[in-house]
Amino acid sequence: MRGGEQARVRTARASEQSAVATPSRPPVPAGGYVPAQRALPVPRLVRARPRAGGGPLARRITRPRWSAGWLVAAICAASFTASLVLQATLYRYGSGDADEAAYVLQARMLLRGHLTLDAATWEPFLRPWLTGEHDGRLFTKYLPGWPALLAASQALFATMAVAPALVAAGWVAGTYRLARELFDDPATAVLAAAFVALSPLVWLHTALPLAYACGAATLTLSAAALLRGARTGAHRSLLAGGAGAGFALLLRPFDAVLVLAVVVGYALLRTHGEGRGQVATVGRRAGWALLGAAPFVAVLVAYCWWVTGSPLRMPLSASDPLDRFGFGPRRILPSEPTFGFGRRLALRAAVETAAAAPGWLFGGPLLVALAGVGLLGRVRRSARLALLAMVGAIAGGYLFWWGSAFAMPGLRDGLGPHYHLAALSPVLILAAAGARWLWSVPRLAGRAALVRPVAAGVLVVVAVTLTVASMPPRLRAQHRVNDNDALLAALLPDHLPGPSVVVVTPDTPSRYTQVPYQTLRNGPDPRARLLYAADLGPRTALLPDRMPGRDLYRLRPAEIVDPAASASYRGSFTALRQVAARRVQLRVGATLPVAPRALAAPDSSGAAQAGPVNQAGPVNQAGPVNQAGPVNQAGPAELYVRVGSVTRTFPLPPGAPAGAATTVWLTTNEPTGGEIFLDPAGPPGEVVVGLAVPGPAGTARWEERIPFAHRAGTGALTLLTPGLGWREVPSRPGEGWLPATVRPTLQVTTTAA
Repeated sequence: MRGGEQARVRTARASEQSAVATPSRPPVPAGGYVPAQRALPVPRLVRARPRAGGGPLARRITRPRWSAGWLVAAICAASFTASLVLQATLYRYGSGDADEAAYVLQARMLLRGHLTLDAATWEPFLRPWLTGEHDGRLFTKYLPGWPALLAASQALFATMAVAPALVAAGWVAGTYRLARELFDDPATAVLAAAFVALSPLVWLHTALPLAYACGAATLTLSAAALLRGARTGAHRSLLAGGAGAGFALLLRPFDAVLVLAVVVGYALLRTHGEGRGQVATVGRRAGWALLGAAPFVAVLVAYCWWVTGSPLRMPLSASDPLDRFGFGPRRILPSEPTFGFGRRLALRAAVETAAAAPGWLFGGPLLVALAGVGLLGRVRRSARLALLAMVGAIAGGYLFWWGSAFAMPGLRDGLGPHYHLAALSPVLILAAAGARWLWSVPRLAGRAALVRPVAAGVLVVVAVTLTVASMPPRLRAQHRVNDNDALLAALLPDHLPGPSVVVVTPDTPSRYTQVPYQTLRNGPDPRARLLYAADLGPRTALLPDRMPGRDLYRLRPAEIVDPAASASYRGSFTALRQVAARRVQLRVGATLPVAPRALAAPDSSGAAQAGPVNQAGPVNQAGPVNQAGPVNQAGPAELYVRVGSVTRTFPLPPGAPAGAATTVWLTTNEPTGGEIFLDPAGPPGEVVVGLAVPGPAGTARWEERIPFAHRAGTGALTLLTPGLGWREVPSRPGEGWLPATVRPTLQVTTTAA
């Protein structure tokens, strides 16, 4: 071959290679003008560099420089640290939500190797909140995914606080990865991650032992991995995404179904048109994802089978069939009131949630406006619609959940729209896309370099201002929770001499100590040195027989120091004593109030102690203990003892001596004389000992209510003393009986005959 021909061949081959390697340019139109191929400007901090990709759907994926990765890592570290700080300071006692106790209890059960508890041991005084019963065993209403993470955190780090902090970091990382996958723009992804880290709703829920944040973070990470695996076919991404989806089923299965349905639909849409092998490709990739999810699905089925008796019956509905989606009467537990949930209330809850949600985002309504801008962009339109579909699926699905209406009072200053947390990352990614698009719009010749930074700075200042302005009412609400919990802790002694049971008596009766006071929670060991028992009214008189060998105390946090004065709550911690016999003597004494005293003498009787054992003084004491009595009697006072329909009265004339007393006998034997007969076969009840003193403004009353019951088989009477004190004060008409100490005005001594 001659040299000229060889040169022509080499030139032709080089031209072919150049044609393959270089994308064709559009033809030059008439006049020689070539339209510029504009790209969104990328800030230098996250400047992208091209990365090769393959496959029919492959696009030129950009990989950020190391600075983008380090930025996200720094944001993750900041979120992790913020969670630990908040858990140690503002939320050191929790948010006041009783559900936190249920998750912590389940975590402690897992640490001890228990999935259920023996119902006979814990019923009725020690039954934990949010538990159902099957075949004589108690189980929690929640699935074991999040409690398992709390237990792992406790086992590895000696504290459960690390698990919520890791969720905070994982949520930031998952949002970044999902935004990168959908928009292929590192700046948008970093901005979305920052929006998550700066949102008050994330601060709150990543500082609490609740499962909502973990569910949202897991679904965000899983969606990013599944979409990447569906696009590239990477086995590791498909396995990781499937495992995340399976774990999400162990957290909040309804959220998982709603979000993953959109993710699968979008993944199928992206693979449409890949050619003949499309079905086989989709099948292989789905198989890898299912392989990752299979172990967690197996755990879910086995767990449900073990605790509820059916592999397809979730603990939530197994604990109460009325705790489910849809309209009609709804209820969280058979022991709790029924809640009527209808369409009108559902719509109202949806409107209230939509109105309250922006206030929990960084920048509030500004961020919502940016999300609207991000939704209207024309580039990657399908990705924007997929994010909108995720938000719509969560909002539409929870339209049928009665808890959304039940939680309305806490939407603004409580837990916020916690049922809708899975929609947070999609909204913030759209907001980041909107902000990114606005950054690219100003193209003013010679002034773009100044306009963009100034506009961005103004938006940041506005966003920070709106976020800071939304915080004071939420901080005040949480400080009230902390103050109440601190008062509760102050009422409890630092040390009790022996194994003890503390009967918790709230202002509103409840069979669960954790409902009014979520920090008063028992562990899974019924042999613990200190246990908290619910005050079940008259049945509480049987508690000493159920738990022999333990000292008994009563904790009454809402007890009032002076019923005549408002805001005089102090609470009390009182030692209890059981009196058991077939014949019981009640000695009742009264010291009639004759004038207000500037300072009441302290009560030296141990049985009448109204304050806590380890408390140096009353909290917010508004007046002396005995100040509320009338100065001038308008008529004769009287003592009375009432048991059921039987009442004995003992008039006390105005000239009665101080310390006037009388005696009453209670018996389960055949009554003689003036004894009050209590039928051994009768139900538990209360012995009410009272004092009524008429005054110019009305009658003032003092009552001590002593629970009693009958021992099975023997018929012996058992009482738990001292009883609960109640006051009725003429200066506070319409408020009825107020929880307050009655001593020294009314003294009751109970003795077994």
